Amino acid sequence: MTRPRHIASCSGGKDSVATILLAAQNNEPLDEIVFAEVMFDPNTTGEVPEHRDFIYDKLKPFCEKELGVKFTILHGGKTYDDIFHHIIVRGPHQGEKRGFAWAGMCAVNRECKTNPMTRYNKTLSPDTVSYVGIATDEPKRLARLEGTGKVSLLAKYGLTEADARQLCADNGLLSPIYQHCRRNGCWFCPNASDAELRHMITHHPEMFDRLIAWEQEENVFHRRLTRRETPSEVKARLMGKPQPGFSVSNQ
Repeated sequence: MTRPRHIASCSGGKDSVATILLAAQNNEPLDEIVFAEVMFDPNTTGEVPEHRDFIYDKLKPFCEKELGVKFTILHGGKTYDDIFHHIIVRGPHQGEKRGFAWAGMCAVNRECKTNPMTRYNKTLSPDTVSYVGIATDEPKRLARLEGTGKVSLLAKYGLTEADARQLCADNGLLSPIYQHCRRNGCWFCPNASDAELRHMITHHPEMFDRLIAWEQEENVFHRRLTRRETPSEVKARLMGKPQPGFSVSNQ
């Protein structure tokens, strides 16, 4: 009898990478790894550049060459550029550009990450087993896995988030993104921390300044990048004061 296919959803973050390492170390079946890359525009990644390079230059080659597992990269039909410049067709803001993503109701996550994953999952057999990176110290998220066909290897082998981080570090597969933030996400995320935003402003100013250019366009409905500030306000505030200390030692 043929066993079901086993797929690992991977963001490149510590929990999903640790899941891949656990599968390899414990001879768990793993047939394919799937990563959905958000795009800023057709030629610019929506991932923090260092994280994008980690995925393409280190993680993908490791999975394919060292583990012999297929690594699939998905892209949605829309980019952040498409979403920002979408013209509102009804309501009081009809005719205006939608503008920046809203915290708590992010169209980027839906259109650029969730939708391509959903379309991909529909091509899989109903008995496919999906590995997800949820640690043993995330009981509420684990409870939601019941009856879904999704499996947490981190929970199976008793790894916390801190354990997952250490496992990645021990194997040289901890994304460099953790040097300046606690999580991986789009570089223009409305929930980004000051540390994440400062990183983009200081290390990738040409990318962040594109947000400022968008902010200054005419006929834009939502001009705030975060819950309270526009991109230019974020840059002025963060570059106008000393950088505070930052520690992720317990993450």
